[in-house]
Amino acid sequence: MTEAEKIARNVFKVRLFIDAWESLDADVAMACLSADIVYINQPLAPVVGQHDVRKIVAGIMQLTTHVHWELRNCFGRGNTVVTERLDLWKFHDDPAHAGWRLKLPCIGMFDLDEAGKICGWRDYFDNRLWFNNGGPVLHLD
Repeated sequence: MTEAEKIARNVFKVRLFIDAWESLDADVAMACLSADIVYINQPLAPVVGQHDVRKIVAGIMQLTTHVHWELRNCFGRGNTVVTERLDLWKFHDDPAHAGWRLKLPCIGMFDLDEAGKICGWRDYFDNRLWFNNGGPVLHLD
């Protein structure tokens, strides 16, 4: 596989992962991740492994009625893909015809292994903006 083919494969996988969020499909999202995935929502502690990352991903999806990750930029270099996004969220307790409750600027960094699975996922955003606008608090216990 050439470097250009690897980058294209990796960008495709990250876009598939983002599409799974928009479909609120935890199974498809998790299929994009490696067994040893390390997920870091800066500045929170890392969450390691499919089991615990699924708890976070599925937990957020269960509390969400609609999400759209608007890609401003998406590019790859080697086994890393960078996304600049505006993450738009509606949650179950939002009024029926209300607009987006939360508009969250975010930078996402994705590392992919040689098999093309996401093995590292780091999102950088303002946690206060998340929590002050209804973003759910989830625990692994």
